[in-house]
Amino acid sequence: MSDDWLIVIPADPLAKPPRDRAQATFALLCALRPGAQDPELLSYETPEFIYCGSNFSNVFCPLCQADLGAWWDIAMREWWESRDHRILSVETPCCRHPISLNDLDFDSPQGFACFAIELMNPGPDLEPEEFRQVESTLGVPVRIIWRHI
Repeated sequence: MSDDWLIVIPADPLAKPPRDRAQATFALLCALRPGAQDPELLSYETPEFIYCGSNFSNVFCPLCQADLGAWWDIAMREWWESRDHRILSVETPCCRHPISLNDLDFDSPQGFACFAIELMNPGPDLEPEEFRQVESTLGVPVRIIWRHI
């Protein structure tokens, strides 16, 4: 059997919302999707890569749309082996433009975050009004990631 996770992360990979806002957003998401399993509120010292599981197939340059699949593996290995995971800046191999790993175009959203809320098998995606509620409650712009395993 396969499972899906709805994961909410701040759009800014270094953002760590205040505890009261994080808990209020967690409660809101649990209320919006009461059938979700294993809800988790996660916090990390430095950004973690929040992946989309089997929904991922490729990554592209947001500037010229070049396929960055082969380069991505190298860039991620270098990031993982670096001493400071807060440094996400890279230069694209195609246009030689400085960019954050967080701002690459993934075929299915992924990102880096110091904070995440995960709901397993929550049902449908957030409606636009629910999305606005989540952003308002958390107090920062968010990114939604759907992980499939």
